[in-house]
Amino acid sequence: MNIRVIRQLSGIICFGAGLLASPAFAQEQRPAQDKATAHYLRLEYSKAAVYFEEAAKRKYFKTAHLRMLADCYRQLNQYQKAVDSYRKITESQDAVPADFLHYGDAVKSTGDYIAAKAIYVQYQEKGGAEAASRMAGCDSALVWMAAVPPPVNNLRELNTPASDWGATWDREGRFVFVSDSLRATMLDPRQKASLKEYRRTGNAFQKIYFVDTVHCAPDATVIRGFDNILNDFRYHVGPVAFAPGGDTAYITVTSPGKPAVQRDGPDAGYRTRRLDLFVSVRGQAGWQAPVPFAYNNPQYSIGHAAVAADGQTLYFTGDLPGGQGKTDIWYCERQPDGSWSAPKNCGAAVNTPDEEAFPTINEAGKLCFSSKGHPGMGGFDLFVVSGGKDGWGTPVNLKNGYNSPGDDFYLRNNGAGSEVFASNRAGGAGSDDLYGISAAPRITQLMEPGKKIVILETTVLQQGSTTPATGATVLLSDENRQEYWTLLTTDDGKAYMVIMDGHRYAVSASGSGNGWSAPQQFTAAGEDTVKISLQLTMAVPRPGSVHELPDILYDRDDFRLRPESLPVLDSLAALMESFPGLVVELGAHTDSRHTDDYNIVLSERRAASAAEYLVQQGIDRARIRTVGYGESRLVNKCSDGVECTEAEHQKNRRTELRVLQR
Repeated sequence: MNIRVIRQLSGIICFGAGLLASPAFAQEQRPAQDKATAHYLRLEYSKAAVYFEEAAKRKYFKTAHLRMLADCYRQLNQYQKAVDSYRKITESQDAVPADFLHYGDAVKSTGDYIAAKAIYVQYQEKGGAEAASRMAGCDSALVWMAAVPPPVNNLRELNTPASDWGATWDREGRFVFVSDSLRATMLDPRQKASLKEYRRTGNAFQKIYFVDTVHCAPDATVIRGFDNILNDFRYHVGPVAFAPGGDTAYITVTSPGKPAVQRDGPDAGYRTRRLDLFVSVRGQAGWQAPVPFAYNNPQYSIGHAAVAADGQTLYFTGDLPGGQGKTDIWYCERQPDGSWSAPKNCGAAVNTPDEEAFPTINEAGKLCFSSKGHPGMGGFDLFVVSGGKDGWGTPVNLKNGYNSPGDDFYLRNNGAGSEVFASNRAGGAGSDDLYGISAAPRITQLMEPGKKIVILETTVLQQGSTTPATGATVLLSDENRQEYWTLLTTDDGKAYMVIMDGHRYAVSASGSGNGWSAPQQFTAAGEDTVKISLQLTMAVPRPGSVHELPDILYDRDDFRLRPESLPVLDSLAALMESFPGLVVELGAHTDSRHTDDYNIVLSERRAASAAEYLVQQGIDRARIRTVGYGESRLVNKCSDGVECTEAEHQKNRRTELRVLQR
């Protein structure tokens, strides 16, 4: 599943040549379209889009580059941007038939079925074979949209601005899911947290989590890393499927470092993301180290496993040779010796020349899967079909509610009335969100014997009132471990997180249109539940006042914004939208390491990256001044030659806001 980027910013503003001698800064002087193309050919769509957007502001932006930009938007599921780009392409003399197909798909994903069908007609006139199925989907969608959909609930207590999907239940009934949000640092203390960036999207790598409601805070919804053994992979982990009985787990793992495969098109010869299955068995001592599935192969993908109720058939997604289309549903059969047979294709009743993926088995033994090839409402649509192995009936589209103009996938149920699926439909908390139908996910209470669990209950209030701030972003930082967590507040303005006894933390909040709160520091010392109340503020500072922007921090020798910086900048953008006369200066600082000249330029780039993010949020560039102070205004003792911890140096890598005019 291509995961849509929420926000990505890296390497945006180029300064004069010769300011820095390092290769990283020298590379910034290259033309934007050259850098964009280089990222695009490496399938780094989020970074490529930033540079293509910069290049598009200049003259002589070629259709070939616009097509690459449109493809970036398509791969990242940024539908409206893709629509705008493909419209320009199809109006040019350089348009090819595939442009009309992608244009129609993008328009369809915005829910404009009438316009999409008209574009598919143009594609069909140019010989497009896929047009008939897509036009049928547009016709069906218009009918299905007129019917009353089943009640669908966004599981807002679990969703983040990033991607949350892949829901299932383990044998204890715990709700298990996958996320690539900043929860990647929220694993058990024994696990290795990773903030490495997945270059395709700019997000963290996804891991497996479970919902844990503990006795000391019965109303809390807290998220914890599922298991160290299963999450201990360098790149994406998940989803996970449990065999009947729950003692065997089939984990999908992604490795961008797989050997290159021969491909057609501009990315030929570059390494691509591949899926592998790993299998882990749980013994008395817990989950054992996962071992590769017998049919993993560096030349193709195998992932998204589902196990039949009798445990004798394993279904999965793959692009193995001999399939029906781009990706198909395949199966293996259990042999008398416990091994699995060679993969077999589920056949043309299920699979099409396009993409089928995300198989699951429901309580009735039917196969649920997602398809782009069968007539549907959007990108991936959810289908259900009766049968087994290579003998299936006709797949049934689950229609409006389950499906939408976006991508809808990975439908699961627990046999007790709870159904959960994922979707990137409009109106969600972020990229892919978890949705429930009929009943909420069953969440069990869990308390590990002999281990003290402390819950942080954060309540966020709107500016100047006692009204709960729904959907505010709570940011928690652990000063002991130098790590960050984010979570959105629910309708009551609350967010719950697991914290460690004896650790020192700082917690703050931000909300779209509601400013931010000042960070509040505390130490968890002996309590079962720590309760913190934060008040959002939108007060306009007076001209000349200087305010440190909380959590606008940078890695050493880097000017790129870290993910935890974005909520604060979003709040600043909202503040500036509310007060159109506000003109500000963003002043960035460095630590004392490196030369003065180096640090001046580095700080200028840091200020420019924050400013460019605000511009991307719609703020007029003329309202933002930037200045780099280098190491000239340190806030602690850490000057040249003084030994300091990394945490002390980090305090100097900050950004300040100065109000120039309001």
